[in-house]
Amino acid sequence: MAKGKLCIDIGGTKIIFAIIDKPGHIIKSKRIDTPKSKSLFLKALNENINNYQVFSNGIINVSMAGRVDDFGKVIFSPNLPIMGFNFIEFMKKFSSKVTIENDGNCFGIYQLYSGSLKKYKSGLAIVWGTGIGSSIIYSGRIYKGGGFATESGHMIYDYSTGKDIENAIGGKSIKQIYGMDGFNLHRLAEKGDKKALKAFQEIGRKFGLYLSSMMFVLDPEVIIIGGSFANSWKFMKDSVYSVINEKRIRRKITIKISRGKFYVVRGCYFIDEYENSNNKL
Repeated sequence: MAKGKLCIDIGGTKIIFAIIDKPGHIIKSKRIDTPKSKSLFLKALNENINNYQVFSNGIINVSMAGRVDDFGKVIFSPNLPIMGFNFIEFMKKFSSKVTIENDGNCFGIYQLYSGSLKKYKSGLAIVWGTGIGSSIIYSGRIYKGGGFATESGHMIYDYSTGKDIENAIGGKSIKQIYGMDGFNLHRLAEKGDKKALKAFQEIGRKFGLYLSSMMFVLDPEVIIIGGSFANSWKFMKDSVYSVINEKRIRRKITIKISRGKFYVVRGCYFIDEYENSNNKL
């Protein structure tokens, strides 16, 4: 078996391990549920990375639903049990060639290299699953500000309570609000269930308000939506566009849906190359 980069996508619900030897070509992969405790989380990483090392060329690229500082310490991880942990130090025991990046930016990099952003100068890439990650693209670069930019899932949604948009429509909150996860809500909507269809209309309206805010600030040429909730776009799109039109955003916006699997982990493949290029993250 050929060797390739070990690409790891760490999300709030699942972790994907993949060996990728060239853009878009996954040699071997495995998915596990994300452990909820720190000890089980690190144990799962340790076991699976060791198992995959034999297929690796020594490069490990990691996408995570969170942020690390310049020293590799996790400074933001609302859906992972490793806040404050020095993650880069842990990863360096497996290889000296480790690159870690936020999952929203990995999705954006995938769209830059292999997806729908190749022909646009500016764009907003959103990955909507357990939480809401995003990436701002301008002139072929990922915008990071001082290093923490584009955590748009944590923009305030309800100013009376201080709750953010993830509290309103993130996957974890959807389950609490509607009594089931997005997958089962989608399954019921496919059968024409009126309550599920109404729920998606409500979710779509909230998502439309979020998109409108982002559009007023960024005015992107295109918005690309991925993640598990992208699969339910047909149940929400009318509500989303209704809000956008209601807010009188004059220019017609192009919204593309990125369906399928593995696009975040596929984006992982490029992050070491991207960081070493002139387009440094």
